[in-house]
Amino acid sequence: MKELWTTLASLMGVLAFCQTLLHTVIPPELRFACLKLFQRLFNCFSSYCYYEITEIDGVNTNELYNAVQLYLSSSASSPTNPAAASSNRLSLTRGLNSSAITFGLSNNDRLSDIFNGVSVVWEHIVTPRQSQTFSWRPLPEEKRGFTLRINKRDKPLILESYLDFITEKANEIRRKNQDRLLYTNSRGGSLDSRGHPWESVPFKHPSTFDTLAMDPEKKAEIMSDLRDFADGQAFYKRTGRAWKRGYLLYGPPGTGKSSMIAAMANFLGYDIYDLELTEVNTNSELRKLLMKTSSKSIIVIEDIDCSINLTNRKKPNSVGRVGSSDGASDARPGPLGPGGPSDPENNGNTNTITLSGLLNFTDGLWSCCGSERIFVFTTNHIEKLDPALLRSGRMDMHVFMSFCSFEFIENIVKKLFGVRCQ
Repeated sequence: MKELWTTLASLMGVLAFCQTLLHTVIPPELRFACLKLFQRLFNCFSSYCYYEITEIDGVNTNELYNAVQLYLSSSASSPTNPAAASSNRLSLTRGLNSSAITFGLSNNDRLSDIFNGVSVVWEHIVTPRQSQTFSWRPLPEEKRGFTLRINKRDKPLILESYLDFITEKANEIRRKNQDRLLYTNSRGGSLDSRGHPWESVPFKHPSTFDTLAMDPEKKAEIMSDLRDFADGQAFYKRTGRAWKRGYLLYGPPGTGKSSMIAAMANFLGYDIYDLELTEVNTNSELRKLLMKTSSKSIIVIEDIDCSINLTNRKKPNSVGRVGSSDGASDARPGPLGPGGPSDPENNGNTNTITLSGLLNFTDGLWSCCGSERIFVFTTNHIEKLDPALLRSGRMDMHVFMSFCSFEFIENIVKKLFGVRCQ
């Protein structure tokens, strides 16, 4: 046994001497070229190809890294996914504005996945970063990244579609894990510290379609319409239409219009943008607000008949102009026009939003700057609204919110108190 250890020590000494000799005799450039040549020979004989996805691309965060991290967290936490059994050590995280705990790969661990019948392997590589000199943006102490291993024969079949699938799945997980937000526009279009004209708070409204007291057939119709809209990306793309839809909720006060909006947001998992028109001064500000809204959101204008003066477009103004009926033009804003500062019904407000600006906001070119948006208008007096605002394509579905009948009251009492009316 002693001779074995002596021989091993001698061999280690010879290897160390050879390594020192190689570093002394062979220049670094030649060693680097030999290493690259060895890697190329290895890649030629290997049946796999490798792709690295680093956390930071230069000085910017790599969005694909975040998408892969979210996707693998769902795969690792799924009990029905065979990929979950390939990793015995997972990390737990809880993100900002999130009520869910997500799983993730631990440092230098690997996870297998199957896509369209093809098996791939992910490995989470974490290495210490070399000490950095002065930088305006200090980098993390650790260098993180994912390595994707795919069989060469499967590369042209799944690589692009697999990455697209991961990105889409990550967006879905992000929306599911994040708490929904309720936005409101700042006065005069002023920007917050991040340069956004919207201020937000967590949206915790408990209203759902199960708690709404309304006609079951009408409720089922609305839910089916919302579901078709959310799943209708291919339809809107095939027909060349913007992926948006408009709902008009009208009826007497106190009939649940706001609760209906909350139920729609909870049903689809969308954020809500509560647009206060009286805080918007011009059509240009209105367009800028629309540009700063995100996809998969509900844009709400409540009591639109009371917000600004949009009801007298067909009446001649002080210079004898009469608006057309197609919504393409309307009374011009100004000192004597509707909505101008001298309008007695405007109470001195400098708001100069026109009907044309609002129609372009909901159905013009600017309404196509995002996708999967729902516009919801509410009013107590539908007869006061201009017909151009109500036509299909702008307000696609009109929902009358009426007072409760005896059946609805009985349903409410049963849910609240657990008793049935006699």
